[in-house]
Amino acid sequence: MRALLYATIFGNVTTIFQQMYANTNRYHEMLNNVRDFLKLYQVPKGLSERVMDYIVSTWSMTKGIDTEKVLSICPKDMRADICVHLNRKVFNEHPAFRLASDGCLRSLAVEFQTIHCAPGDLIFHAGESVDTLCFVVSGSLEVIQDDEVIAILGKGDVFGDVFWKETTLAHACANVRALTYCDLHIIHRDALLKVLEFYTAFANSFSRNLILTCNLRKRLFGSRVKFFCLSEMSCRGGGTPLEGSETPSLLELFRVALCIRLQIDIHESLSVIQLLRKSP
Repeated sequence: MRALLYATIFGNVTTIFQQMYANTNRYHEMLNNVRDFLKLYQVPKGLSERVMDYIVSTWSMTKGIDTEKVLSICPKDMRADICVHLNRKVFNEHPAFRLASDGCLRSLAVEFQTIHCAPGDLIFHAGESVDTLCFVVSGSLEVIQDDEVIAILGKGDVFGDVFWKETTLAHACANVRALTYCDLHIIHRDALLKVLEFYTAFANSFSRNLILTCNLRKRLFGSRVKFFCLSEMSCRGGGTPLEGSETPSLLELFRVALCIRLQIDIHESLSVIQLLRKSP
């Protein structure tokens, strides 16, 4: 009996180690393939480093699991249940989804995609079409217009375009760039409009309650653009500019960026700037 117990334990441990070695080998094989690709096509050093950083950080989060491949194996009903679970943070945090029926949420969930961004990655380039609605689940991003940072986005913020109210496809008026590692849940224009067209009652509620933190269709005009500190609370409150001068100093922007790098709450950094401005 004892020998059988030892054999069972040893067999399970051996299986675990074999799986670990298999995953490690697959990881290193992928890295070698990417390095060979970058070397073959002489990709610039800066871009190569970004590619490697993205792959390593993505693997550390997903452990090499292909979500789409797993979902494709599941039947339709099960796939919808899994997608609702994967997008629960978006559905629970935003009032626009509170009146959605179970069937509506399932239809929306299967259309959502999750993307991972590394620091420096551009989600939108100025001038390109805005065909996705993006929900920030984690991380921080900056909005850049005319080489100036005009907004900082964080968890709970929404950016893109209100294309359910528009008849034309918008051109992005600014760049949106990741400051830290970010997870975004996105849904494409055509997919969202298809769901809204079918669930008309939800469409009215969605249109009333979803507030974009940053509408990339609309350009901010003026010689001095107000700096908005955008986060979950300011999104729901419509956004509140810093008190004092219209544009913060370079030192203030650095302090805000430092707070984000250190993962300090953005409202704390806003309070610090306001206190500094009031001090003699």
